[in-house]
Amino acid sequence: MKLTRKLSPKAFYFSQALILIISLIFLTGLYYILNSPQNNSSYSTRGPVTILPKSLRIDLDQPEENLLTFQSSVIVSGNTLPFTQVLITTDSQDLVIESKKDGSFSTVIKLDERVNNLTIVVFGQNGESKSIERTVYYSKEKI
Repeated sequence: MKLTRKLSPKAFYFSQALILIISLIFLTGLYYILNSPQNNSSYSTRGPVTILPKSLRIDLDQPEENLLTFQSSVIVSGNTLPFTQVLITTDSQDLVIESKKDGSFSTVIKLDERVNNLTIVVFGQNGESKSIERTVYYSKEKI
């Protein structure tokens, strides 16, 4: 094969078009591979083989311990595992709510005048439970 052989303009344009088409096919395939969702069997999407166990927990944001309030209701809010049953009890009422997708929960509880003992209990799927107690003092008269 001689390298000094002259190409006709038709053959030159055809070879350039063929190179362009092959390059576009290659780049399209590369783009598809890099931007497509990863295969489920891939390590990068599944993470490690072992997963830390999710232990039942409860973190209470409100109310604070020994809170003195002059309002007849108080917000009870906190965090636990997602979609977990939360039981809130006082001396005069019981209320069951479910935590949200992110594990947060919040509700308003009516208070009795004087001392209110609140118990917040979360229940796990295997029957375990965790609880937190708070004392809230409610007075109609401001000190």
